[in-house]
Amino acid sequence: MKKNKIALALIGTMLLGTIFTGCGKEKDETSASTISISPATTMEDAENIQIYSKEGYILSDFTGEWIDEKYENKRALCIMINNISDAMPQSGIQKADITFEFPVEGGITRYMCVFQDYSGLEKLGPVRSARHYYVWMAYMLDAFYAHYGWSIHAEAELNNSGYENLNGLYLDGIMYYRDESRYAPHNVYTNSDMIQAGIDYMEYAPEHNYNYEKMFSFHHTDTDINNGTTANKVSLSFSNYQNPWFDYNADEKLYYRSQYGDKQIDDTTGEQLHYKNVLILLVNYTEMEGGLLDADLATSNSGYYISNGEYQSITWKRTGPTIKLYTEDGKELKMNPGNSFIEMLPSEKVDTIKFE
Repeated sequence: MKKNKIALALIGTMLLGTIFTGCGKEKDETSASTISISPATTMEDAENIQIYSKEGYILSDFTGEWIDEKYENKRALCIMINNISDAMPQSGIQKADITFEFPVEGGITRYMCVFQDYSGLEKLGPVRSARHYYVWMAYMLDAFYAHYGWSIHAEAELNNSGYENLNGLYLDGIMYYRDESRYAPHNVYTNSDMIQAGIDYMEYAPEHNYNYEKMFSFHHTDTDINNGTTANKVSLSFSNYQNPWFDYNADEKLYYRSQYGDKQIDDTTGEQLHYKNVLILLVNYTEMEGGLLDADLATSNSGYYISNGEYQSITWKRTGPTIKLYTEDGKELKMNPGNSFIEMLPSEKVDTIKFE
């Protein structure tokens, strides 16, 4: 079995040498390689250069955690999840590596959950229809895009681009089923076997295409922000209807999510949703015909990264095929290993963000 190597470096030319003992909680299974540094690389830079490997594993593109090497170069799944109060509780979304929350029409929001490993999902949903800017985000991740139905703009985007998607209008009974204990349209669900059946039915290739570029970068180990800020509670508002918040659990170093005035529960676990990282990215939206929204994901804007009870200002920028995140000094943001919730908040709602 091959040994996969993931390089985490600031700058410099790195030449692999002999293996020496690693550090941290992975020291039994993880090793770092000695390196040769180009003359232009400073000692300070050299101290930040480490190469890690773990037999049979790779680092996840979406959590920075070790996952089975069989997922190397495999496309993730992005799936649309209902998020209005009538759709609560949702099922299976705690297992998502990344959850994006975008506004849609009428002051409500909808999730796009990202799974690099979508095995072991007994029930996932309720699944809802596509919006065109979610399609763009899925494209930037080069992931399969799963949804049930579409807006007129999402339909045009998918038809014109030919982007590989998994639409319940054509895959009902193959990839999606109705839970008769709930009422439509909040009763569409799927599971791991049905997801794979849908991909197989559409004959989609499981590997990334040639221009795939990772969106996120991670620390190798848990790292505090250490800038003196406090984020024990983070709240924000999309509209009068949707005002979520996150409470920090210092013992677990996790953020627990609430909305609609109560804890948000995943009914497959019975537990409150919780995340290692929370990001708030400001986005410029404009209203289109019929009250539908358009989102500017092609330029840049500001935001916040929140982890370990602190926050820092960041910027995001579309660079090439994907979005990248940057700290105030212009360096690429490194997140803590773990799952993340990303709030794609309208720019005009920036004053609703509160850190306590």
